[in-house]
Amino acid sequence: MKNTIVVLAFLCVAVSAFAQKSSKTTAWKEKETFHAVMAKTFHPMEEGNFAPIKARATEMSDKAQKWADAKPPKQFDKPEIKELLGKLKTESKALADLVAAKGSDDDVKKSLTALHERFHEVTGACKIDAKTGKHEHKD
Repeated sequence: MKNTIVVLAFLCVAVSAFAQKSSKTTAWKEKETFHAVMAKTFHPMEEGNFAPIKARATEMSDKAQKWADAKPPKQFDKPEIKELLGKLKTESKALADLVAAKGSDDDVKKSLTALHERFHEVTGACKIDAKTGKHEHKD
């Protein structure tokens, strides 16, 4: 009997922890694939290394388009998020075009920095309140 109580208590804690984690984050594959390219281009650019963004700008634009066109998880299927993703897609394409046209490092930096800020704007709009399990809205 004592072992049964211990096992049940462990299961309750495990289920509770899983439920809390699930309410905080929701997987969105296209977001993660975009973020992977953003991280591997933005952070080197901060250190003065423009080679990654110059090599991957078109890829990042493609990932932004796929993210914007993807069916979002239900709680993120909101006009505000769709609008922000549309801007992210447009701005990613503009950055890819700038890189293709051999824009200056300064212009690439400005564009990528703005795109990075837009990415954080989108992800901020996708936050889930851990207590309510609902989409957070900024005041």
